[in-house]
Amino acid sequence: MRILNYCCVFFLVSISVVQAQSWPGTPWSLGINLTNTMDAAGITDLSGLHFNPTNNRLYAVQGDGHIRVLQWNTTSNTFTQIANKTIVGGPEGITQANLAANEFYTMDENNYEIRRYTHTTNFSTVTEFKHWKLLNAPSPMEDTGNTGPEGIVFIPDSFLTSIGFVSQATGQLYTSVKGLGGLFFVAHQDGGYVWVFDVNPNTNNDFAYVGKYKTNQEESCDLSFDRSTGLMYILHNISGSNTLEVTDLSSAIVGSDRKFTATNEYNIPNPSGNNDNVEGFALTPKCQQTGALTAWLCRDVESNEASTIRQDALRWFNPFDAAGTCTPLSNDPFELADKIDLYPNPTSNLLTVSGNAVANSIISVYNGLGQLILKKGNPNTATLILDVTSFETGIYVLEINQNGNSRRLKFSKQ
Repeated sequence: MRILNYCCVFFLVSISVVQAQSWPGTPWSLGINLTNTMDAAGITDLSGLHFNPTNNRLYAVQGDGHIRVLQWNTTSNTFTQIANKTIVGGPEGITQANLAANEFYTMDENNYEIRRYTHTTNFSTVTEFKHWKLLNAPSPMEDTGNTGPEGIVFIPDSFLTSIGFVSQATGQLYTSVKGLGGLFFVAHQDGGYVWVFDVNPNTNNDFAYVGKYKTNQEESCDLSFDRSTGLMYILHNISGSNTLEVTDLSSAIVGSDRKFTATNEYNIPNPSGNNDNVEGFALTPKCQQTGALTAWLCRDVESNEASTIRQDALRWFNPFDAAGTCTPLSNDPFELADKIDLYPNPTSNLLTVSGNAVANSIISVYNGLGQLILKKGNPNTATLILDVTSFETGIYVLEINQNGNSRRLKFSKQ
């Protein structure tokens, strides 16, 4: 669904604060066309993307009820489709909470539902497990028809704690209480708001409403979160002026709304042909240990459009312009001057933590869901060795708390 660019005055005001640049930095025509990898005849209704850096998979959903998964071979730098399954409803967005689990979540615009799917390792079976209808109480979301919720992304509690995330509904700091270890952020076409929900992953329709947050545009259609920088990207799908907004999840009261603070804003060049309906995107982490920065864009193509457009729905861009820095997360900016080393990083068994701030500290480790999986006191020594052999493959956050001051750094378990 497209929103016409009737909000041009507000848009001009917003870019006066954050200078817009081109994203992903090269035109559509210079990206690699991956559509043929999914279907040589072309793809229609491609609406949402999600990239998993743990298993190097690109997930894509079609609004006509399909989930496709492309496996990236980083050695040959090629993609192979490993799944093409039919799912119910009208999925417009897709994300994962636990990057190591055989499951994913979709945003179903037709039914205004977040849906949790589980699958076998080879995707031979994909099953809807749970769902949460966002028109139900306590959510105040209203049914706006075909201009409803489209994009979705999961953000672990560790990042929300680091930024001091504030609930719009209560005005207080908020992290999840329903058991998932993070929150779902949902991009809505009507008004461009990003809605936030805390769901119980094991009970249908059990969720808490956290709030809705104003963005720089009047339409939002897809979201992505970079776990290496703590930045959320918001795609605005406005005819003739597709833009990408970046926020660090901080917010402030602006008029009657709580509005996300924009750190960057990008213009997305129009794709070739007569269709600029860019509805989905995904990106690799900016601060990954190896590999090039990579991004993907997809456009929603109708079945009655020209075959040349149907066969050009998904493009791959390498490299792209990534926002943010690779400075470790921290609750105390003064502690940044006290260098802490983590090595080897990535690691497969032992992780050494070294630095003055390590002595007489409490060491905690959180997984990708923001769940505490290790907590250990350290005596008067500047070096500590942790055995992470039993940890699952993925990205972890290590927190060092010394005399009430805390530092957070990331490491990768191979």
